[in-house]
Amino acid sequence: MKLMRPDLNLDLSNGLHMRTLRKEDAALLAEATSREPAPSLWCPRPAGRYTLHDAQSALSAWDPAAGGQFSIGVLRGRRLLGAVGLMPDRPGSTELAYWIRPEQRGRGIASQAVHAATLWTHHSLAIPRIWLEIHPGNEPSLRVARRAGYHFEQRIPHHCRDWSCEEAEQDSWHDCLIWAHITDHASDADRDPISRSRPASPARP
Repeated sequence: MKLMRPDLNLDLSNGLHMRTLRKEDAALLAEATSREPAPSLWCPRPAGRYTLHDAQSALSAWDPAAGGQFSIGVLRGRRLLGAVGLMPDRPGSTELAYWIRPEQRGRGIASQAVHAATLWTHHSLAIPRIWLEIHPGNEPSLRVARRAGYHFEQRIPHHCRDWSCEEAEQDSWHDCLIWAHITDHASDADRDPISRSRPASPARP
């Protein structure tokens, strides 16, 4: 599934704004993850600290001009505080992922960004169903989901990869919780829980 080319620039409160990230933002992404010890962001491969090369590769893979998955930066001025990713999986449905740099967590930025990105995706991209994958033990991420108006759908056993080693066959996997945000005009088909075979995205901070 492809999304329309996004043209996003949202003003939030407290000097924050959100805009689509592009390949030219690689240095911002590398700086934002420079203190991250855990897996961060999402496809094509999670990493803790992104090198400039990692960031360039990631933003090339998330190129909004290609019409597929893309990332939205959360910025204060020219400083990247976090990001929201949209990854379409089928017509009318897209996964949303989010990440906030370590020293900015616990300040409500994730909830604000997820809420704004969710409403924009429903209204501007006309996508009725948006869903999250969350590690069962990630209570901060569960709070973000609740505050942004998402509702629990199901628990999928051994669905999300831990990325404790490079080879997927030798890696460990954990359960994932699926939470969804659905507009009132969504069809019954859009409300069905997901059933996917592709490798799962990393747990979201």
